[in-house]
Amino acid sequence: MPFSSPDGRRRRAGLAVSLLLLVSPAAASARAAREEVTREFSRTVPMRTAQAFHLEHQQGDVVIGTHAQAEARIVAHIRVSAPSAAEASATLQQVAIDVLESPAAVAVRTRYPEARGRNVSFAVDYDITLPETAALQARNSFGDVSVKGLRAEGDVRNSHGRLTLSDARGRQRLENAFGAVEVARVEGDVSITNQNGAVRVTEVQGALDVSNRFASVEARSVRKGAVVVNSNGSVLLADAGGPSRITNSFGTVEASLIRGDLAVLNGNGNVSVRGVSGAADLKTSFGALTFDDVGRGLIAVNDNGRVGGRKVGGPAEIRTSFGAVEVAQVQGDVTVTSSNGAVTLRDVAGAAEVRSTFGRIEVAGAPKGVRVVGGNGEVAVFNVGPAYVKTSFGLVQAAGVTGSLEVENSNGAVNAADVKGPVTVRTSFAAVVLARVEGPVVEVRNQNGAVDVEGTGARGCTRVTLVTSFAPIRVRLPEGVGYDVTARTSFGSIRSDMPITTSGSLGADSLSGRIGAGGCALSLTDNNGNIEILKAVK
Repeated sequence: MPFSSPDGRRRRAGLAVSLLLLVSPAAASARAAREEVTREFSRTVPMRTAQAFHLEHQQGDVVIGTHAQAEARIVAHIRVSAPSAAEASATLQQVAIDVLESPAAVAVRTRYPEARGRNVSFAVDYDITLPETAALQARNSFGDVSVKGLRAEGDVRNSHGRLTLSDARGRQRLENAFGAVEVARVEGDVSITNQNGAVRVTEVQGALDVSNRFASVEARSVRKGAVVVNSNGSVLLADAGGPSRITNSFGTVEASLIRGDLAVLNGNGNVSVRGVSGAADLKTSFGALTFDDVGRGLIAVNDNGRVGGRKVGGPAEIRTSFGAVEVAQVQGDVTVTSSNGAVTLRDVAGAAEVRSTFGRIEVAGAPKGVRVVGGNGEVAVFNVGPAYVKTSFGLVQAAGVTGSLEVENSNGAVNAADVKGPVTVRTSFAAVVLARVEGPVVEVRNQNGAVDVEGTGARGCTRVTLVTSFAPIRVRLPEGVGYDVTARTSFGSIRSDMPITTSGSLGADSLSGRIGAGGCALSLTDNNGNIEILKAVK
């Protein structure tokens, strides 16, 4: 490679800039001094009932309308631009409009010169009027296409321009690229394929099928169901009269007033659904998932996003991670599987089952019962049927339980009140407080945490077993109920506010006796803690 000094490179660069400054004004002047010539092509062709109309074109706009007459009117506006009038005129004469007739169709094709001069450009704009019942097949590129009033099947394909269809009847197939598609007032099914351009549809009396990418899709008032497949753009479907399906990614999905089942599969985007008369199957990731008023069952699956909604007319199944769940007014059973997010359920007509980790869980209003398996989080259940709760490192609260209550906890306190059924509690390193428990059995096994139980036996005999260590035991008993008492402790004392007929000495580390006539078993076992037997507060 020849050697080039830095000074030499700088001199050559300076010379190149000087030459550019000298040439640029001349080039700009040459571009400005262009000549444009035009001519018009016009032809009317009779068409029979069975004939279709075909158009093959590029480089220009196409406007197609209809009338009630049995003829096609074709008007073409031809434009040519060139550096000189002579060159432009010569090229203009080489642009041809072919009109071919056959028993099956009238076909129109634009022919441009294959060899053209430098800096010569041309375009043809069509204005076509067809019999309204003639089927249409049109192909175009690098221009807009507009079709209005077609009363037969249409197949229109375009690229690099807008495509619009309105006031049509019959099945319509539309395809475009690098341009928007707009459809309005069609009495029939519509199929749309597009990319790099928005799609907007209103008032379709049939079914709708849309495939798009890198732009939004909006569809309103579709009498039958809709199928929308999109990517890298938002999707909105409103007022669909049949089962519908939406697939999308990297964009939001909104659906409302769907008369039928709805399936949504989204990725990396929010999903919002409202007013589905059938069942809803909703899936997304990295975005929020919300719903309101689903007529039948619900499946909601989210990854790295929250799930929230209300009013489900059937069972609900919800799965999520790294996001909260908040659901209310479900007329069937509810199953929630979650991780790293709080879960809140309210007004569940059926049974509720929740599995979660690293998040607070609350269930309020599940008369057929609740089952909660959590980890490292607080759990609260209110106004429920039979309840089973398993968690760790979090407080468990329960109130208004109309059936049994079973709690398995560790490193977390347990507070329960107004429980009508049997109670079983296991925990460690935290207190257990039970109030107004009326079931036939109360069993608490704790370690390194206090136990405080009040109100047992209000509806008859309650068998009570309380065990703990390194903390006190307090039990408050109603007057008038007999108990057979067994109490043992170490490094602590036993005290009772109620008269006990004992076989040992009161205040020692063990006690066996009766309160009243006896009959209900009361077993109290402690290690390194005091035991107190007190009167319940009326």
